[in-house]
Amino acid sequence: MRLMLRIVLLFISGVAMASELPKTVAETTDYKSTSRYDDVISFVHAIQSIDPGIRVETFATTNEGRALPLVIVGPAGVVDPRTAHASGLPVVFIMANIHAGEVEGKEAAQMLLRDLVSSKRKLREKLVILIAPIYNADGNEKISTDHRKEQVGPVNGVGVRENGQGLDLNRDYMKLESPEARGLVHNVLDRWDPLVTVDLHTTDGSYHGYQLTYAPMLTPDADSALIEFERETLLPGIRARMKTRYGKETYYYGNFIDQLKPEKGWYTFDNRPRFGNNYAGLRNRFAILSEAYSYIDFRARVEVTQQFLDEILAAVSLHGQTMTKIAARADERAGSAKLKKLGARFEIKPWRKSTTILWERSTPAKAGEGIQNPETGSGPRIVRTGEIVPMKITDYGIFAPTEKSEVPFAYLIDARAKRVIENLRTHGIIVERLNAPSKLGVEQFVITKTEHVAREFQKHRELTLTGEWKSNDVSFDAGTYVVRMNQPLARLAFYLLEPRSDDGLFDWNFFDEILGDVAPVSRLMTVTPLNAGVGDGE
Repeated sequence: MRLMLRIVLLFISGVAMASELPKTVAETTDYKSTSRYDDVISFVHAIQSIDPGIRVETFATTNEGRALPLVIVGPAGVVDPRTAHASGLPVVFIMANIHAGEVEGKEAAQMLLRDLVSSKRKLREKLVILIAPIYNADGNEKISTDHRKEQVGPVNGVGVRENGQGLDLNRDYMKLESPEARGLVHNVLDRWDPLVTVDLHTTDGSYHGYQLTYAPMLTPDADSALIEFERETLLPGIRARMKTRYGKETYYYGNFIDQLKPEKGWYTFDNRPRFGNNYAGLRNRFAILSEAYSYIDFRARVEVTQQFLDEILAAVSLHGQTMTKIAARADERAGSAKLKKLGARFEIKPWRKSTTILWERSTPAKAGEGIQNPETGSGPRIVRTGEIVPMKITDYGIFAPTEKSEVPFAYLIDARAKRVIENLRTHGIIVERLNAPSKLGVEQFVITKTEHVAREFQKHRELTLTGEWKSNDVSFDAGTYVVRMNQPLARLAFYLLEPRSDDGLFDWNFFDEILGDVAPVSRLMTVTPLNAGVGDGE
């Protein structure tokens, strides 16, 4: 009798909770509108009123003064990074709205939060889940029906790609010039150290047959065990479940180089760590980029994104122990000072020379008809047919180094490079200073050519240096900065400091004011005792 009464009471309690659960703006407007910043904050507060165990931190404040929420969901007792990692549970970080015109991730992240206090509460005993539902809050508030017109809904408009400074936040992971990126890297990725980062986007390219595409880390400089597990186990399993459980077609993100000639190949995007999925790889952690298909309707995009999140969490709860060990071993390998060479410049390569890709058959348009080619934005117009055709073509889905450089025992950095040091420390890289003048046998990069690109990008004219490393005995002043490479973030430090790196601090002009004939970063190649420490008060 008591058991029956308890079941009835639990049922009544569950019904009451369900009746109080908030809905997103997308749901309340029949998917005609998307949430504004205040709507998201109100939704989070409503969830907290239902479940006081949900915690919220501010991880950054935007250029226009909006506090960015990080919602923390886990078992009882997990209140901060220390208790999260003491729990032994995998930490999964889900971020949405980095591009505020790509809005279904923002809605799906709120729906997931609601599920975690209701139908999916059991996940909180297996994972610690961090949710940043509205990363580009400033861009989100510039909603207009003029934005992303090729995207199917919401009909009442979406925000813009850039933040309040006019920067693309998914190009700011290395240079960290936005308050959003600095807060994200320092307060979430470094402080909470999530095992997996999930970044929610929307496509804007080719016409294909996938409701959602995805990408792992694409930088070959990431630890090979991370890359192998994600490509061979984690993502294939998620793809299979998306098909069998929901009937949804998903595949690795890409575009046809020519919509009218798909046989030319399916191409992924970029290896550089200015993109979040690649950046996470250099931190020895897993990353999944999600791209809902722009040309299905808004409701369908929210649905497939929510399903994809569900399957990611299920997969991490299944494989979490293995993934944690892989990440820990990657930290050990990077911190052992045994990295030999890493790539500095790269080219795209075939991953699978013959694989089935779902192409939407497209034909050349007659004069005055059709739509613009989604790849080129110019040239011959095309006609979409709606027919999905499996095509056996080459998947250009990986990158390989065209140029490698040796990983030193330590880098020594000119004491004038204050902005560089601030950047490195924000990333979580350990930086020391020489306590006394030191004469050391080092390699210096002798510059033979400096070339800035003609066109400004993200308010920079990126720089390419040409030169060669030459050995010299050099006297360094006390106060010279030192970055030893026997630390877990050695791969990231290499990419930031190498003069030839395609996405480092030389590329982003951080050294321009102190550039001479010799780069202001030297490398110490052999294990050498150094009179240096971190206690410099900076």
